[in-house]
Amino acid sequence: MKALTKHRELIFNDLKERKDHPTAKMVFESVRGKADKISFATVYNSLEYLVEHKMVNKLNIESDSVRYDAFLDDHSHLLCSDCGKILDVPPLKLSADTDWQGLGFQVKHVDIVVSGTCSSCHS
Repeated sequence: MKALTKHRELIFNDLKERKDHPTAKMVFESVRGKADKISFATVYNSLEYLVEHKMVNKLNIESDSVRYDAFLDDHSHLLCSDCGKILDVPPLKLSADTDWQGLGFQVKHVDIVVSGTCSSCHS
């Protein structure tokens, strides 16, 4: 793997400091004042590079935009259907009795997302 460029390192560090599972646009808004002449395309391509090199995860969670997550430890997500907030929680497990082979499926990765209403929206 090539060393991270200045922009990729800036983007990666921004993601590591966040807990909001940002979109590419959110990352761009966060880093554009911290780097000379950084474009949205650079941010997007850098995020894809980080995903490809398994430094961040790409989340396709019931949203209009892909989200990115630099927290790589095993965990699940709670999605607020009212405000769109995505929260990290300890890993939720599927039943050990699930017969994947019987379903004709080979599991590579399990990502559990639970939809509901967060405490801010619920009150």
